[in-house]
Amino acid sequence: MRVEMTIITNNPLVNQARYKNVAKVFVETGNIQGVLLRTRDFIHKGHKLLSHPLSGSLKPNENPYKSIIISSNADGLEFDHLIMIEKGIETTEKFFRGKELPKYKPATDHDFMVIDKSIVESGLKNNGGA
Repeated sequence: MRVEMTIITNNPLVNQARYKNVAKVFVETGNIQGVLLRTRDFIHKGHKLLSHPLSGSLKPNENPYKSIIISSNADGLEFDHLIMIEKGIETTEKFFRGKELPKYKPATDHDFMVIDKSIVESGLKNNGGA
């Protein structure tokens, strides 16, 4: 199997899902910042963003789950992609200043996982996967 895309996620549902030609990197920090920082590490190595770091309509301090699609190949640093991930990190930090992520009931937490999974599956389809 030729891996074409990689998903960086902290979402257990996305991590457990099976997608054709997709690898996964599970970030166990449990927060969106960890996913963004790990994505930035990959961008520095030359991977390309295939989904926006802040996709979806929920604010970073409302949804505990984030999945970002990147290229599996490292073809050289793209400064536009680096700027985009840095802006995503900066925006997320602004939302968390002085605030903590709410503690959700298990059913609500699961709903957020489903929302993130739906967003990532849409992104995979837009990039010729899933």
